[in-house]
Amino acid sequence: MAVNTLEEKFLGQLPFVYFSEKQFVDGQAKMAAMATDPMLKAGIEKHMQETKQHVVTLENVFLALNHKPEESKCPICMGLLTSAESSMKEAGNDAIRDVSIGGSAMLIENYEIAAYKGLIGQAQAMGRQDVAAMLLQNLQQEQDTFGQLEQSAPMLMHKAASAS
Repeated sequence: MAVNTLEEKFLGQLPFVYFSEKQFVDGQAKMAAMATDPMLKAGIEKHMQETKQHVVTLENVFLALNHKPEESKCPICMGLLTSAESSMKEAGNDAIRDVSIGGSAMLIENYEIAAYKGLIGQAQAMGRQDVAAMLLQNLQQEQDTFGQLEQSAPMLMHKAASAS
């Protein structure tokens, strides 16, 4: 099916982001369960609660555009989660696992940040400031989480280097 309008493009991308956020809730639960660093674990658990709200926000975006929420399986999301699970399983000790979890979470946040920036730009171009504002809340939380992960990365890597 040809995409001829920006709204069609927006509504084509939204189901992928919706699917991804729902999948990331489950992925974060696995990461939190395997994390041993208290700050990393708490950060993932906090963001998991935010991600549950992101799902609700995306449902509200669909409704604001007079569409029923729908999901489309996102290959990017599935690849990120498969990579995260593999790196957690392959880790030979807790410190390496924590580095793997932090790195995987940063990759996921980068994907989400890019997705939200694209959707926000499209919503603004369509004149849907209401939709852009809803998505901006999600984006800000994704950026905050990325910043926290980025700050904790050197400490996690130092612990991993010391454990070797």
